[in-house]
Amino acid sequence: MLRYRGKKLALNIVKELDSFPKVQEEIYEPSTYSNVILTVLISVFGLWLLISEIQYVLQEHYIYRFVPDTDYESKLPINIDITVASTCDSIGADIVDTTGQNMMLFGELKTDDTWWEMSKEQQQHFEKMRELNAYLREEYHSMKDILWMFDDYNTLKNKIFVRTDKPNTLPDACRIHGSLILNKVIGNFHITPGKSLIVPGGHVHLTGPFFGSEATNFSHRINQFSFGVPAKGIIYPLEGELYETNENAVSYKYFIDVVATDVKSHSNEIKTYQYSAKDIQRIIDHNTG
Repeated sequence: MLRYRGKKLALNIVKELDSFPKVQEEIYEPSTYSNVILTVLISVFGLWLLISEIQYVLQEHYIYRFVPDTDYESKLPINIDITVASTCDSIGADIVDTTGQNMMLFGELKTDDTWWEMSKEQQQHFEKMRELNAYLREEYHSMKDILWMFDDYNTLKNKIFVRTDKPNTLPDACRIHGSLILNKVIGNFHITPGKSLIVPGGHVHLTGPFFGSEATNFSHRINQFSFGVPAKGIIYPLEGELYETNENAVSYKYFIDVVATDVKSHSNEIKTYQYSAKDIQRIIDHNTG
């Protein structure tokens, strides 16, 4: 019996036909640990870039605008923490303004007997705060946008070290601290010899042997001097200041201009204040004026 095999031959030719080129098996290389590590690093780097771009888009960008403060009826809080190199029974601290308001209505500051010479921990903390604030005052315009993002430097300034070791000598200094509520008018906060006594039309400072010891040295250091609610991004130029003298009668004066500051962000709104300060000191001599 004869069979025709031509059709089967053509079918085999079609089955074996493959128009796609094949890669030879010897070209394949197995994956190594170095290749896996490189792939992971590239993936992590790409993820980091993606997260960074998202954070940049969501980051708050501050726009500075200057507008007049027309809220004259609101009050102005002032926060004070000053140490003076005179005993508390020899000095007094109070405030007066152009409204003639009774000084007791502004509030009351606390006074604590202490020592002018700081402990090691207090000295280290004060020096760090002083150096940091001096640097920020000089470099503020180049760092102002960065300062609004972080609270770390405020943590250093707002932390007050309490002295644990007590010297064997009597206290020779006075720490004056607390907050007062002021009117938005021209005023005068002063620390002077003697205790305050309210009289019609104002107050007087009483000095002499019947009113405590006599203040002879007004060397001082400023741990805190701010207005309003403390906020990141704002530099308080007097914080960290230290003035020391061996003279018995030196007057220190600070001239301060306060500016209302509203900080608005996506999450909240803060109403606070910042200020600029100029200072002058001179030896008091009643013979020369």
